Amino acid sequence: MKRRVYFKSSRIRNLFFEKVLKSHKFNKWNQIVLNLNIPRIVLSKYRNGKLTIPEQVYKNLINNFNEKDKSYFQNNISYLNENWGMVNGGMSTYFKYKNIFDEGRKKAIQKIKDSSIKFDINLSLTKDLAYFIGLFIGDGFTNKYGYHYIVQFTGDSRKEKNYYLEIVSNISKTLFNLIPKIKEENNSNTLRVNFYSKNLFLLITERFKIKAGRKSSIVLISEEILNSNKDILLSCIAGIYDAEGCFYFDKRKHYKNPYPVIALHMNNPVLIKQISDIFIKNNIEHSFTSNYSTLYIYGKKFVNDFLSKISLLNPKYMSNIELLKNI
Repeated sequence: MKRRVYFKSSRIRNLFFEKVLKSHKFNKWNQIVLNLNIPRIVLSKYRNGKLTIPEQVYKNLINNFNEKDKSYFQNNISYLNENWGMVNGGMSTYFKYKNIFDEGRKKAIQKIKDSSIKFDINLSLTKDLAYFIGLFIGDGFTNKYGYHYIVQFTGDSRKEKNYYLEIVSNISKTLFNLIPKIKEENNSNTLRVNFYSKNLFLLITERFKIKAGRKSSIVLISEEILNSNKDILLSCIAGIYDAEGCFYFDKRKHYKNPYPVIALHMNNPVLIKQISDIFIKNNIEHSFTSNYSTLYIYGKKFVNDFLSKISLLNPKYMSNIELLKNI
């Protein structure tokens, strides 16, 4: 008969799960959910002792333990017959919330499938690829957690949901055969757009030389893009502006009409200088603050010239672009 495992004390149980993280070289519990295919809610109940652990799951968890640790925990656990959990309410919880557990399992499996999708990271440098990299330069994040890789964008769920659902998703599907997992945070207006792909991680970090982790103050446009043709280069700039740019009207009284301004603020002077140099080469009038933190396009004439050369795709600009036509 199959058995279930429980620990002789909460202290032993807590120590056990600390060892699980270290032995599998995980940083977060979510990585166990993905790697060992254990629903998040079930793992939480294993950790707090509300559910006993199936013997096979226990063996999977200790698989990377050294022999000393295996022996220690073997002497500090006990076994129950599998049907004990059902009689005492453990397994009944699973059946009560079966749809929740099954949905969590499906999501974990899908993440694993997404991470295995491969594409050639040396695919041709097109306008769409340059735009995607520009978007990442402006607002992207990537990192590796154990055997799992994530590329993430964040947006405003009030204004940018359809932008990521339709425009960005279509670009990523065409380029990489990847569609992001998009989640709205309940307590804020934040939209999280996640790709789980090793190849996408490698494309960004190895081909385009963008370091993993926090990058806002050090990220630069890669030499490959800088040395490409005008259309590729300006597509990358469009991605950066769609991520971090803003368009507003200065309505102070000394202006006869609302005065249009497009601004890009980034705490990255070298990147702002790169963009300024690109604008100079393409005759795009602009100015910037003395510390190279913000770049401005001022006035109807120069804003229109900018918009004619930089193809913005983010709908957050559209209402002001329409207003500009009537000034």
